[in-house]
Amino acid sequence: MKIKQALVLLVSVVIISTLNAKGFDLKNMGVDVKNYDDKTITITRIHDEECRSINGADPKNIWSGNYANEKLPSKCIKKFVTTVGKITPMKITDKIETIGELEVIKFIKEAQTDKNKLLIDARLPDWFLQMSIPTAENIPFTYFNKDKYPDDFYDVLEMIGVKEISDGKYDFSKAKELVLFCNGAWCPQSTFAIENLIKLGYPEEKLKWYRGGMYSWKMLNLTTTSE
Repeated sequence: MKIKQALVLLVSVVIISTLNAKGFDLKNMGVDVKNYDDKTITITRIHDEECRSINGADPKNIWSGNYANEKLPSKCIKKFVTTVGKITPMKITDKIETIGELEVIKFIKEAQTDKNKLLIDARLPDWFLQMSIPTAENIPFTYFNKDKYPDDFYDVLEMIGVKEISDGKYDFSKAKELVLFCNGAWCPQSTFAIENLIKLGYPEEKLKWYRGGMYSWKMLNLTTTSE
Protein backbone atom coordinates (compact mmCIF):
# COMPACT_ATOMS: atom_id res chain seq x y z
CA MET A 1 0.00 0.00 0.00
CA LYS A 2 2.83 2.42 0.87
CA ILE A 3 4.57 1.67 -2.43
CA LYS A 4 1.34 2.32 -4.33
CA GLN A 5 0.80 5.62 -2.49
CA ALA A 6 4.37 6.67 -3.24
CA LEU A 7 3.89 5.93 -6.94
CA VAL A 8 0.67 7.96 -7.02
CA LEU A 9 2.45 10.86 -5.31
CA LEU A 10 5.35 10.65 -7.77
CA VAL A 11 2.98 10.66 -10.77
CA SER A 12 1.11 13.63 -9.30
CA VAL A 13 4.34 15.59 -8.85
CA VAL A 14 5.39 14.84 -12.45
CA ILE A 15 1.97 15.94 -13.78
CA ILE A 16 2.01 19.17 -11.74
CA SER A 17 5.58 19.94 -12.82
CA THR A 18 4.63 19.39 -16.46
CA LEU A 19 1.63 21.72 -16.16
CA ASN A 20 3.75 24.41 -14.54
CA ALA A 21 6.40 24.08 -17.23
CA LYS A 22 3.83 24.45 -20.00
CA GLY A 23 1.72 27.02 -18.17
CA PHE A 24 2.51 30.02 -16.01
CA ASP A 25 4.01 30.60 -12.59
CA LEU A 26 0.80 32.12 -11.21
CA LYS A 27 1.88 31.84 -7.59
CA ASN A 28 5.18 33.70 -7.69
CA MET A 29 4.99 36.02 -10.68
CA GLY A 30 1.65 36.03 -12.45
CA VAL A 31 0.91 37.13 -15.99
CA ASP A 32 0.77 40.83 -16.93
CA VAL A 33 -1.90 41.81 -19.46
CA LYS A 34 -3.48 45.01 -20.70
CA ASN A 35 -7.17 45.25 -19.84
CA TYR A 36 -9.70 46.80 -22.24
CA ASP A 37 -9.21 50.17 -20.46
CA ASP A 38 -5.47 49.89 -21.25
CA LYS A 39 -4.55 49.39 -17.60
CA THR A 40 -2.03 46.68 -16.79
CA ILE A 41 -3.44 43.85 -14.69
CA THR A 42 -1.49 40.96 -13.24
CA ILE A 43 -3.41 37.69 -13.35
CA THR A 44 -2.15 35.73 -10.38
CA ARG A 45 -3.26 33.13 -7.88
CA ILE A 46 -3.58 35.03 -4.62
CA HIS A 47 -1.87 33.28 -1.69
CA ASP A 48 -2.37 35.15 1.57
CA GLU A 49 0.06 33.98 4.24
CA GLU A 50 -2.70 34.17 6.85
CA CYS A 51 -4.60 31.63 4.80
CA ARG A 52 -1.59 29.33 4.56
CA SER A 53 -0.74 29.27 8.26
CA ILE A 54 -3.57 26.82 9.01
CA ASN A 55 -4.11 23.46 7.32
CA GLY A 56 -7.22 24.45 5.38
CA ALA A 57 -8.73 21.07 4.56
CA ASP A 58 -8.63 17.42 5.52
CA PRO A 59 -10.68 14.41 4.40
CA LYS A 60 -13.16 14.87 7.24
CA ASN A 61 -14.26 18.40 6.43
CA ILE A 62 -13.92 18.02 2.65
CA TRP A 63 -16.70 15.42 2.58
CA SER A 64 -18.80 16.94 5.35
CA GLY A 65 -19.86 19.91 3.25
CA ASN A 66 -17.53 22.30 5.07
CA TYR A 67 -14.64 22.69 2.69
CA ALA A 68 -12.25 24.54 4.99
CA ASN A 69 -10.88 24.38 8.50
CA GLU A 70 -13.16 26.36 10.83
CA LYS A 71 -10.14 28.28 12.15
CA LEU A 72 -9.42 29.89 8.79
CA PRO A 73 -10.18 33.64 8.47
CA SER A 74 -13.22 34.47 6.34
CA LYS A 75 -11.07 36.01 3.59
CA CYS A 76 -9.44 32.61 3.04
CA ILE A 77 -12.75 30.87 2.38
CA LYS A 78 -15.19 31.12 -0.51
CA LYS A 79 -18.76 29.92 -0.38
CA PHE A 80 -20.75 28.88 -3.41
CA VAL A 81 -24.40 28.20 -4.04
CA THR A 82 -24.63 24.57 -5.08
CA THR A 83 -28.26 24.19 -6.10
CA VAL A 84 -28.71 26.46 -9.10
CA GLY A 85 -28.76 25.86 -12.83
CA LYS A 86 -28.37 22.61 -14.72
CA ILE A 87 -25.12 20.71 -15.16
CA THR A 88 -23.69 21.12 -18.65
CA PRO A 89 -21.84 18.33 -20.50
CA MET A 90 -18.06 18.43 -20.72
CA LYS A 91 -18.14 19.03 -24.48
CA ILE A 92 -20.55 20.96 -26.67
CA THR A 93 -19.39 19.32 -29.91
CA ASP A 94 -16.41 17.18 -30.89
CA LYS A 95 -14.79 20.12 -32.69
CA ILE A 96 -15.15 22.73 -29.93
CA GLU A 97 -12.39 22.48 -27.34
CA THR A 98 -13.30 22.70 -23.67
CA ILE A 99 -10.47 24.45 -21.82
CA GLY A 100 -9.33 25.21 -18.27
CA GLU A 101 -7.79 28.14 -16.44
CA LEU A 102 -4.21 27.84 -17.74
CA GLU A 103 -5.47 27.67 -21.30
CA VAL A 104 -7.65 30.75 -20.72
CA ILE A 105 -4.67 32.69 -19.35
CA LYS A 106 -2.54 31.58 -22.29
CA PHE A 107 -5.29 32.75 -24.65
CA ILE A 108 -5.50 36.12 -22.86
CA LYS A 109 -1.75 36.57 -23.15
CA GLU A 110 -1.77 35.72 -26.86
CA ALA A 111 -4.73 38.05 -27.46
CA GLN A 112 -2.62 40.97 -26.25
CA THR A 113 -0.84 40.96 -29.60
CA ASP A 114 -3.35 39.06 -31.71
CA LYS A 115 -6.55 41.01 -32.33
CA ASN A 116 -8.07 37.96 -33.96
CA LYS A 117 -8.56 36.40 -30.51
CA LEU A 118 -11.43 37.49 -28.27
CA LEU A 119 -12.42 36.42 -24.75
CA ILE A 120 -16.19 36.72 -24.30
CA ASP A 121 -18.13 36.92 -21.04
CA ALA A 122 -21.55 35.76 -22.23
CA ARG A 123 -23.39 36.71 -19.04
CA LEU A 124 -25.88 39.54 -18.65
CA PRO A 125 -24.38 42.98 -17.85
CA ASP A 126 -25.32 42.95 -14.13
CA TRP A 127 -23.15 39.89 -13.63
CA PHE A 128 -20.30 41.25 -15.73
CA LEU A 129 -20.25 44.58 -13.89
CA GLN A 130 -19.95 42.83 -10.56
CA MET A 131 -16.99 40.67 -11.55
CA SER A 132 -15.31 39.20 -14.62
CA ILE A 133 -12.06 37.82 -16.00
CA PRO A 134 -9.48 40.44 -17.03
CA THR A 135 -9.72 41.56 -20.70
CA ALA A 136 -13.11 39.85 -21.24
CA GLU A 137 -15.61 41.63 -23.48
CA ASN A 138 -19.19 41.42 -22.27
CA ILE A 139 -21.39 40.11 -25.08
CA PRO A 140 -24.57 38.85 -23.37
CA PHE A 141 -25.85 35.54 -24.66
CA THR A 142 -29.15 37.19 -25.64
CA TYR A 143 -27.36 39.29 -28.25
CA PHE A 144 -26.56 36.18 -30.27
CA ASN A 145 -30.28 35.87 -31.10
CA LYS A 146 -30.96 37.73 -34.35
CA ASP A 147 -34.75 37.46 -34.13
CA LYS A 148 -35.06 39.02 -30.66
CA TYR A 149 -32.14 41.47 -30.66
CA PRO A 150 -31.34 42.36 -34.30
CA ASP A 151 -29.43 45.60 -33.56
CA ASP A 152 -27.25 43.96 -30.92
CA PHE A 153 -26.81 40.91 -33.14
CA TYR A 154 -25.18 42.95 -35.89
CA ASP A 155 -22.93 44.67 -33.35
CA VAL A 156 -21.83 41.20 -32.26
CA LEU A 157 -21.06 40.19 -35.86
CA GLU A 158 -18.79 43.21 -36.21
CA MET A 159 -16.98 42.42 -32.95
CA ILE A 160 -16.28 38.82 -33.93
CA GLY A 161 -15.23 39.55 -37.50
CA VAL A 162 -18.25 38.22 -39.39
CA LYS A 163 -20.10 39.88 -42.29
CA GLU A 164 -23.59 39.10 -43.51
CA ILE A 165 -23.51 38.52 -47.28
CA SER A 166 -27.26 38.11 -47.62
CA ASP A 167 -30.09 37.20 -45.33
CA GLY A 168 -28.96 34.07 -43.52
CA LYS A 169 -25.58 33.82 -45.26
CA TYR A 170 -22.35 34.98 -43.67
CA ASP A 171 -18.69 35.51 -44.52
CA PHE A 172 -16.48 33.85 -41.88
CA SER A 173 -13.15 34.43 -43.65
CA LYS A 174 -12.12 36.95 -40.96
CA ALA A 175 -13.91 35.30 -38.06
CA LYS A 176 -11.99 35.61 -34.80
CA GLU A 177 -10.93 32.80 -32.49
CA LEU A 178 -13.27 33.00 -29.50
CA VAL A 179 -13.25 31.75 -25.93
CA LEU A 180 -16.66 32.00 -24.27
CA PHE A 181 -17.58 31.54 -20.61
CA CYS A 182 -20.34 32.33 -18.13
CA ASN A 183 -20.93 31.50 -14.44
CA GLY A 184 -19.85 27.89 -14.26
CA ALA A 185 -20.57 24.28 -15.13
CA TRP A 186 -24.24 24.81 -14.22
CA CYS A 187 -24.70 27.92 -16.37
CA PRO A 188 -26.22 27.62 -19.89
CA GLN A 189 -25.55 31.17 -21.08
CA SER A 190 -22.24 30.55 -22.86
CA THR A 191 -23.53 27.32 -24.38
CA PHE A 192 -26.57 29.24 -25.70
CA ALA A 193 -24.25 31.76 -27.37
CA ILE A 194 -22.07 29.02 -28.85
CA GLU A 195 -25.07 27.04 -30.13
CA ASN A 196 -26.35 30.16 -31.90
CA LEU A 197 -22.93 30.71 -33.47
CA ILE A 198 -22.97 27.13 -34.72
CA LYS A 199 -26.40 27.70 -36.29
CA LEU A 200 -24.94 30.64 -38.22
CA GLY A 201 -22.19 28.39 -39.55
CA TYR A 202 -19.38 29.81 -37.41
CA PRO A 203 -16.25 27.63 -37.81
CA GLU A 204 -16.28 25.34 -34.77
CA GLU A 205 -12.49 25.06 -34.78
CA LYS A 206 -12.40 28.78 -33.93
CA LEU A 207 -14.55 28.31 -30.82
CA LYS A 208 -13.34 27.38 -27.35
CA TRP A 209 -15.41 26.98 -24.21
CA TYR A 210 -14.27 27.69 -20.66
CA ARG A 211 -16.81 25.46 -18.93
CA GLY A 212 -15.66 26.24 -15.38
CA GLY A 213 -16.40 29.94 -15.83
CA MET A 214 -16.44 32.36 -12.92
CA TYR A 215 -17.04 29.66 -10.30
CA SER A 216 -13.84 27.82 -11.17
CA TRP A 217 -11.91 31.06 -11.68
CA LYS A 218 -12.91 32.34 -8.22
CA MET A 219 -12.47 28.93 -6.59
CA LEU A 220 -8.81 29.08 -7.60
CA ASN A 221 -8.56 32.68 -6.32
CA LEU A 222 -7.49 34.11 -9.65
CA THR A 223 -7.49 37.84 -10.39
CA THR A 224 -10.84 39.40 -11.34
CA THR A 225 -11.96 42.83 -12.54
CA SER A 226 -15.11 44.81 -11.82
CA GLU A 227 -16.72 47.96 -13.17
